Amino acid sequence: MNASSVDYLRMELKEPLEHPDWAACEQTGMEVVRWLVRHHVTLSEQPIGRTGSREQVEALLGGPAPEHGRAFAEVLQEFTNKVMPNAFKTNHPRFLAFIPGAPNFPSILGELLCAGTNFFAGVWLEAAGPSQVELTVLEWFRVLLGMPAGTSGILTSGGSEANLTALTVAREPLSFQDRERAVLYVTEQRHWSVDRAAKIIGLRPEQIHPVPADQDFRLTPEALRKAIQQDRSATRLPWAVVANAGATNTGVVDPLESLSGLCRDEKVWLHVDAAYGWSAMLTPEGRRELEGIGDCDSVTLDPHKWFGQCFESGCLLVREGKRLAETFTLRPEYMQDVEPETDQINFCDQGIALTRRFRALKLWLSVKVLGLDWHRELVSRSCQLAELSQALLEQHPEFEILCPRHLSIVCFRYRPVEGGGDGERRRGGDENSSRLRLSEEELDSLNLSIVDELRATGKAFISSTRLRGRVALRFCFVNWRTTAADVEEVVRLLLEIGKTLSSERAG
Repeated sequence: MNASSVDYLRMELKEPLEHPDWAACEQTGMEVVRWLVRHHVTLSEQPIGRTGSREQVEALLGGPAPEHGRAFAEVLQEFTNKVMPNAFKTNHPRFLAFIPGAPNFPSILGELLCAGTNFFAGVWLEAAGPSQVELTVLEWFRVLLGMPAGTSGILTSGGSEANLTALTVAREPLSFQDRERAVLYVTEQRHWSVDRAAKIIGLRPEQIHPVPADQDFRLTPEALRKAIQQDRSATRLPWAVVANAGATNTGVVDPLESLSGLCRDEKVWLHVDAAYGWSAMLTPEGRRELEGIGDCDSVTLDPHKWFGQCFESGCLLVREGKRLAETFTLRPEYMQDVEPETDQINFCDQGIALTRRFRALKLWLSVKVLGLDWHRELVSRSCQLAELSQALLEQHPEFEILCPRHLSIVCFRYRPVEGGGDGERRRGGDENSSRLRLSEEELDSLNLSIVDELRATGKAFISSTRLRGRVALRFCFVNWRTTAADVEEVVRLLLEIGKTLSSERAG
């Protein structure tokens, strides 16, 4: 390249690429924050959301990429008018479906700062401060769960990634021959991400051994011991167990203390999926319920479930922390500059992702600004809301509790009664004597229709599941906004919709 070409390039590249000026950026940034505050202040009065068809939303939002940009205010308005209405607000106080997310505002600001600074949190060399914040947050969680010194971990996108990472770490010491005969024990109440993780790491379906739950939907040591003995007799290799600390369906916690003792005796890895329930360790009741969780080999946590955090916020803790780096560390030539010192951590060596955002910031900000006491009150309040909901349901003979409150989840269903159910439930007699005789299939269909009709009101959203083959409706409380009035309104709507649908079907 000659001198004139170099001079030409020098002139062409003298200034940065054209971009909105910083005064305009400040103005639009303030408008976004104002928009967010307005959104949160009015959330309980807003419709809960809707699901548009593919044809509808494509007509609204499809089309080729524009060659030239538009004013930010115009695009924000398009987001408000077209995107927002076609999604459900999981942080709405009457969104009680699945395990929703309801972030506190410091967490939201943490996400804003995370995006704005865009730190690369994969290696210590580039992000010593962010890496130390993540280590600090992980230490908070370790102490809360009662896991020993030497425990290490990593923040993940969510529970699915954490479960996959845990099973990968647990498998690492096995020879390739042993991997072919290793058996993973799971409860029938497991989260589906466990099955997907097993598939990803190459387990065949016959290497997954479901262990039946007891009448309370819990994995018992007796059933697990029997399954392990059966597999040993068949020359299989009992390898790992996944237990629940807050099952997604029911909120049930498996007997962790007994299970951990059994797994130690049998030399089997115990992974606890506590994605939902771990936050209960903040309360005395929760610590009793989750007793023994600190003795497990690994545990999944999801702060974006019951710790007031934005998506995505998951976590894995491993009792023998060194196993993480032993499983994942690879050092190609292009990363020779990022070899950490002995006391430093490269989080890209602890898990699946190389490129990692500063996930710990929102958690660190939330705890620093609100304190653990706010998060403790969130857990206590959620459990009280679940208690209230069960008490309100039990006041009406149309509702049948299928699984009573565990943590902050209640499972139930609607069963029509003769005469519309206006009378008091009988005491001391047959509570089912006044129920209309419907088949299980008819009851399933009715309850699924109730879910659809409730969602269509735009006022509330609950989800369904199946327990012992029967359709069950679920309340799950994790939202700091939800009040007693919200619970009473949802129960009233369910009763009203149930009676209307029952009458229509009877007619």
